[in-house]
Amino acid sequence: MTVSDLLKWAQEKGTFISSDVEFKELSQGNIGAIYTGNSNGESKSSDDFDLQLPIDLAITLNRAIESFNESGHGDFRDIAKKTSNVNSLLKMFLARERASTRLNSSYFKPYLSLLPNLSDINSPYCWTPQEKALIKGTNLGNSLKDNVGQLVEEWWQVINLLPQELPKPEEHFINMKFYYENKFYNDDDMYNYFIVDEPKNRDNWTSFPCYLWASLILKSRSFPAHLLRGHVKNSEIKEDEAMLLPIIDLLNHNMNAKVDWSVSSSNSCTYFNFRSNSAVPGEQLYNNYGMKGNEELLLAYGFCLEDNSADSAALKIKVPLEMLPELESQGVKLPTASDYTTSVIRNTEEAKPDTNTDYSQYENGLLFFITKDHLPDNLIKLFQFLVKNKWEDKLTLRTQLAGLNQLRQAIETKSDILKTLSIPDKNDTNLNNIRIYILSQKKIFAATIKKIKHLEKDLLAEFKLHLITLKNVYKKDLKFQQSLLISLGISSYDAIIESQFQDQCWLLYLMRCYNRDEYIKTDKDEEDNYLPEWIHHSFIKLAKETEVTAAEIVSYKEIYQSLIPRLAEIVPEIYGRGKWGVDEMIISAKLLDLIGFVRGKDQECILVEPFDK
Repeated sequence: MTVSDLLKWAQEKGTFISSDVEFKELSQGNIGAIYTGNSNGESKSSDDFDLQLPIDLAITLNRAIESFNESGHGDFRDIAKKTSNVNSLLKMFLARERASTRLNSSYFKPYLSLLPNLSDINSPYCWTPQEKALIKGTNLGNSLKDNVGQLVEEWWQVINLLPQELPKPEEHFINMKFYYENKFYNDDDMYNYFIVDEPKNRDNWTSFPCYLWASLILKSRSFPAHLLRGHVKNSEIKEDEAMLLPIIDLLNHNMNAKVDWSVSSSNSCTYFNFRSNSAVPGEQLYNNYGMKGNEELLLAYGFCLEDNSADSAALKIKVPLEMLPELESQGVKLPTASDYTTSVIRNTEEAKPDTNTDYSQYENGLLFFITKDHLPDNLIKLFQFLVKNKWEDKLTLRTQLAGLNQLRQAIETKSDILKTLSIPDKNDTNLNNIRIYILSQKKIFAATIKKIKHLEKDLLAEFKLHLITLKNVYKKDLKFQQSLLISLGISSYDAIIESQFQDQCWLLYLMRCYNRDEYIKTDKDEEDNYLPEWIHHSFIKLAKETEVTAAEIVSYKEIYQSLIPRLAEIVPEIYGRGKWGVDEMIISAKLLDLIGFVRGKDQECILVEPFDK
């Protein structure tokens, strides 16, 4: 079959193709349309369509159900209601119709014969193991196996709902073995099963590769069936129902194309109408698939777009389900299906509205999407919530700063993984797509990190008086500074950093703040030193509620013995007053976690004074 055969069949069935539209093969395996007319720049009228397709040529779920019901083996409308994916039976119908036992007698033969094979769709599901290895560690690479697993469960459900009496391929029960064995398949096994064995498996319509093929055909070519509501007999069409529209689905994608879709009736026939409002004479006539990121385009269509303004990067955050109600009470809006770009694996369960009581949909984590221009507020709030400590019953300045740094660290980790990936320098379609995908992800992560740094910088500037850095301490607490020189030979703040002595300095400083009253009793000059009263009170509070364990004492004994006895001997006016035991050192370490946060790649610790903003 050729595209000419398809066009002839469609026109014989009542399809209208404007004389200004010419379909042809634009490149090997790529059929599209060229717009040839209307060079005078006049706008089209409301009835000036480029394409009109009789709804009788649409491949819908209702059509699939009616076809299966013709077998006389069960009520397939009832079966369709039991599938987790509303389009499962439509996928099975597509797989069955293109098998050689059905194709020659199929009403849709001219259309089905031109549909690409799995290998031609070029989705990463069907890539070689070597190609998959190139995206290892990326969002796409990490999600492939899980996505296949979800599709396998969807397929397993529907083939088990098929009536036993329904004629099936000879290999049907061998097909079912795949369900139990697929978890042990590596990328080589998957490639051999999906691609190498595809020619001989094409007639094996209940197999998983055939179901995967149908899933990708629907994802890459389908239109929302709800457009037909009120125009067909069965108008109980669910939101996620898909349909295929021969001829119209030959148009390639341009997300800047301005198009109109509509459904109308004329002479007792119902039509799906397509009109472009941005067609340019001599250039392609485009459809617009919507705002789709490169990951979705690659999975479903086998291509990426450079400088794709709709591109996004996914962040999946694993959160215990029991924490989700508290998250919502803190004002964190959980992501819903409407927040996601559509995906090959989307099903009706994902499309259900979220409720305040059913959190099972988040069992595998909360999924957020970031773009170069948008960092979701609820993603930021989530990280700020996750760093709350036992003293914080709401978001504070400390949680805001700590949360931003945790989020930044997570994104920097993902960005660093991309920097390790090396793509062979060859002019190859898949390699070029991988390069585009990875470069776009890098740009998104870089823009997001820049945004986080800007937010952090604003907070640090606005609340500077409530923050304490080790550099501040060293500069303002002169007696503490001098004690480090006399006892440990530390002559500057830079020397602290170079010797990686920051943590020990903080422990000593917090213990000094705890003992501040001992100094002030005998030395009024101590009031001028940098010993904030709020740290003193925080230390006392924590000491009262902390029971130091024997294991903690053993853990801190070595660092205690290496510091305190020597300091107490050399600088007794500081380290010989008050309480400087191992218990106080342990409490000091716990307090540092409660009142501080760690910033940036240098892991600089900053103390944050609690206050009501």
